[in-house]
Amino acid sequence: MLYDSHIVPTSSVNGQTAINASINLACFLCAFGIMLARAFIYTGHMPVVHLLFLAGKIALIPIALILAIRTPGKPTAIDIGLLVYAITMYVACLINHTQILTITLMCLDIFIYWALCRWFFVRQSLFPLKAAIWILLAFIALNFLLVLWRPDGLWQYETSGKMYYLLGGNYNNMGKAMIVALISNMLLLILTPRNNVKQYKTYIITLLLLIALSLGTLVIMRSTTSLTGILLLLVLGSLLLFPGRPLRIVSMILFIALYVSLQSWAVFSDMHHTSAKTAYFVEHVLHKDMTFTLRTNIWRASKELIEQRPVTGYGEHDDEWYNEELGGLTTHNLALHILLKGGWIAMTAFLLLLITALIRILCNPSPQVRYTLMVGLWVFLFMMIFEVYPITSFSILFIYAAYLKP
Repeated sequence: MLYDSHIVPTSSVNGQTAINASINLACFLCAFGIMLARAFIYTGHMPVVHLLFLAGKIALIPIALILAIRTPGKPTAIDIGLLVYAITMYVACLINHTQILTITLMCLDIFIYWALCRWFFVRQSLFPLKAAIWILLAFIALNFLLVLWRPDGLWQYETSGKMYYLLGGNYNNMGKAMIVALISNMLLLILTPRNNVKQYKTYIITLLLLIALSLGTLVIMRSTTSLTGILLLLVLGSLLLFPGRPLRIVSMILFIALYVSLQSWAVFSDMHHTSAKTAYFVEHVLHKDMTFTLRTNIWRASKELIEQRPVTGYGEHDDEWYNEELGGLTTHNLALHILLKGGWIAMTAFLLLLITALIRILCNPSPQVRYTLMVGLWVFLFMMIFEVYPITSFSILFIYAAYLKP
């Protein structure tokens, strides 16, 4: 990919052009910072900060529209898939007369980030990856310091009574920012020319810092889901250091098979009756209780609700509704989350989006980019067997899959 010469000053340009380029760089960094903060920073107990980020987002809407119009090329199949999925969720909310505003704000978050990334990616610029790792590294480092200072949390969430943190709110949600940061850094290392020694070494250092801060935070928090996801990403990602592609292919096939097995168990099994083998695996191998910290109770309640309205779901609701109906703020499972909100209409749209993304990834001309995107996508899906992360964070990987190539 090309160096970001159209936004970064170089010695070959005059002083005024260098100043303009620096201003452009600062503005785009600010834009990415606002959108990444909205995706990964918890502002529920910081109303002033929340309003500042919201105001920044509103200001970015017309800019995103201009960028989308002025960016050459047609939208990809993944872009269309994201749009169709959004429409199905809108339909579910309209049918159920539920919160349209929440879906609208979420769609705008994705649209703005998509427009920013697309502006650079179609021009063969790695700037979105660079912005992501520096901004998310700052978020993760600040959160680590706050965890050391207040390991029991910063704020108490009124609905659930749980303590919340800066990064992601609930401690189990910290992992989504770490996964996106690590994937962005890995892709940047792959796509940065090896002859650019200074930048390459810099990105190795940022990767090591991200790994250390992420593992350190999650060990302190004892977040099994996020820690498992990070370790899986590191183990599978480390296979890039070995020349043999068959090892990577076999590892991915086995990992996908594991995902399908666990996801099928969570969605389709009878939670009232568990086999002895499953009980042994959960209690003696994973060292968890058979409810996965009450998750199976929430899954059972979710499935009972879905059976009553399987086609269109229930639309978007507030935290009080989920807490009353499920005994928790989320379904703690992506498939059940989609079925509960949008029924089989939304699930069909999501599966089409996922299949489209996988095909696009498999068609990527770079084996290393192809493998990294595949690992990132499936690790994110694996983590969402037990947690639900907003589509805003997951969509970043879809955008990477749509536009990143050598």
